[in-house]
Amino acid sequence: MTKILVVGVNTRPVVNSFKKMGFEVYSVSYYNPIDSYSDKSEYLVNDMQHGNFYSNYSEDKLLSLASNYEDLVDNYVICSGIFESENSKIPSWDTIGNSPKKINEISNKYNITKTLQNLGYKTPASKKINNKYQLEKFIEEFGEVILKPIYGCGGVGVIYINNKMLNIEFDLLNRLDVKYPILAQEYINSESYSVSYINSTYLAFNKQIISRSDFGNMYVGNITPYNPEFISKGFETQITEFSELIEVLDLKGMNGFDFMVKDGQPYIIDVNPRILGTYETLELSCNYNLAKVLLGAKCPKMKEVYHKRILFANEDFIFDKGIFKKFCTNIDDYIKDLPMNGARISKNEPICTLIYPKADKDLISDVII
Repeated sequence: MTKILVVGVNTRPVVNSFKKMGFEVYSVSYYNPIDSYSDKSEYLVNDMQHGNFYSNYSEDKLLSLASNYEDLVDNYVICSGIFESENSKIPSWDTIGNSPKKINEISNKYNITKTLQNLGYKTPASKKINNKYQLEKFIEEFGEVILKPIYGCGGVGVIYINNKMLNIEFDLLNRLDVKYPILAQEYINSESYSVSYINSTYLAFNKQIISRSDFGNMYVGNITPYNPEFISKGFETQITEFSELIEVLDLKGMNGFDFMVKDGQPYIIDVNPRILGTYETLELSCNYNLAKVLLGAKCPKMKEVYHKRILFANEDFIFDKGIFKKFCTNIDDYIKDLPMNGARISKNEPICTLIYPKADKDLISDVII
């Protein structure tokens, strides 16, 4: 029997897909949702105390746990959270998808932006910033800017600044919690979108749900598929042209391109060369196991629209799945990434994920307000 190890911050959707195919599946992750059905799992979170993710998460610890499986598994599947930092250790894994080296290479936001520009793709005006004086000049030039760590994922560490903020808070640039060099980009006043691929196959156009918080512009969900005609007629033709990037960048497995829209044109803001946050909504939309597609099967067309929302705690509380019953009786069909009943969830920590068809949006609107 083929043995698979899935590694990342949250491995549940991929673990369950491969389990349904009959593989022996192991998981090394930060979270340990009770609805993940791996044959064996190792994880970092305290089952009964979810708090301080940004202090407790350790890529090195995940890779150390994963090293215990090197002589046991046949293949690896990589989710978000590893090989996306400057100092990532790069093992030689036989991966279903991009290698750790490729993921790390693409995750350098400055380098990939320059590559995209050289290939003729539109990106926001960008500059690597080495100190506050360069940053001040960039803000003066563009008025509104986005600051990003050179490496990172999920929107963590992304900061918005404009000229008005500098005028109000004279010492703002001295007090910024940033580590130079950083990437500065012009601010584009647009919703966030993405396009998802497996190998060279275009899967869907998606709308990303982004929440601005103390930790950055956080990805908190998506709508899949999202109709490109909502932006402009013929827009799908523009985004499917990204498919040539799969070959040019030598990408394999699952990949995604995040972008915004300026003057009716897509501007690429990020490349994600690993399992995407849209994985489960895509799988539900086409009603087909995406693990099969990762292994070479043809993916059916997307059909029903699905929404995904990651719920965060507004205050510290004790998790009880029963609290969702007051919103609707069939909420069990939608709750994913369940913590242990009785787990203490700290303020600003993720609680669980809701994934639901568009037709049932009104049933759970109160849950996600």
